[in-house]
Amino acid sequence: MKKTFTPPKTKQVYVKLPRVFKAAYDQDNECITIESPETLCIYNPNESYQTYRFVKYIETVIFEYGTRIHISFRNLKKITAAASLLIFARVTKCQLCLNQPSDLEITLPESKEVKKTLVESGFWNGIKPGGASKVRKLIHTNNGYISGSNHDSEHYGKVISATLINLVQNGVNFSVPSIRILTRGIQEAILNIDYHAYDKKSLANQFDQLGDSRWWQCCWLDSGNNQLVFIIYDDGVGIPHTLHAQYPELSSSQIIEEAMKVGITRTMNPERGKGSNDIIKATCTFPNSHLIVMSGNGYFKSDSEGVTTKELPFTLEGTLIQWVLDYSVEKIDDCL
Repeated sequence: MKKTFTPPKTKQVYVKLPRVFKAAYDQDNECITIESPETLCIYNPNESYQTYRFVKYIETVIFEYGTRIHISFRNLKKITAAASLLIFARVTKCQLCLNQPSDLEITLPESKEVKKTLVESGFWNGIKPGGASKVRKLIHTNNGYISGSNHDSEHYGKVISATLINLVQNGVNFSVPSIRILTRGIQEAILNIDYHAYDKKSLANQFDQLGDSRWWQCCWLDSGNNQLVFIIYDDGVGIPHTLHAQYPELSSSQIIEEAMKVGITRTMNPERGKGSNDIIKATCTFPNSHLIVMSGNGYFKSDSEGVTTKELPFTLEGTLIQWVLDYSVEKIDDCL
């Protein structure tokens, strides 16, 4: 029999609300309303802490407080790709685990420009009310925001096909060699999630709803600059946690840098650990492109200038991999 995950209902009259952004508790309706900051961005260190607190609080309300939640983007003026994907992941995770997905309400921005961006990108289709059938429909309709798992109808093969169709529909036409390189990078990122990302024993009570080894991804197009931002995210234990035993003296960013080297894996299996080359290779296919990996407190960036690492001002649960590809010019020979 399928298990049902039911968030605990709080008995408290008082709910501790964060001061970093606006939040209000309606005791009569057992509903917390949280107002998004005007800017949602995890790239800028001046905005990333507040943004991630906002993202995390969505899940806290559902799973710890056990109350209904109203997320208001009314005052939102700017949102970046990675922040939008983290919100998509948190919202759909809650919707998949809730008996009543309608317990999570959303108000779109008053700004017509921002609202248009969120609708046309597929973000609204991703976060609007709905459960498992809505999430699977995102794949069937080749949406810009997609979530996959090991479930047959959400398998990475179907997700990758939907991704490529979405790109073609939006005017991004890669050569066949470029498609193969990008596809291998995406596939390797997904396989890493399946092999390493989740502590499946501790999360067994949620897997019936979430699906085994779930990930979230988005295609964010900047047509004015001929740039594709493709991001994939998992909500697992994170790279620094996975490899900490092998590198106890290294910081989070240094562990990620080691993880991106060919042959590094926690499994000690010589057949594993080679896929990081596929993940990095996509960025050298397109000049003026780069790769970013965030996990735990670590930040890793690889581009034509080399590798940059730093520590984040917040702790990212799971792992986020972002390719920024300039698709106006391709440089295949150097990468085959």
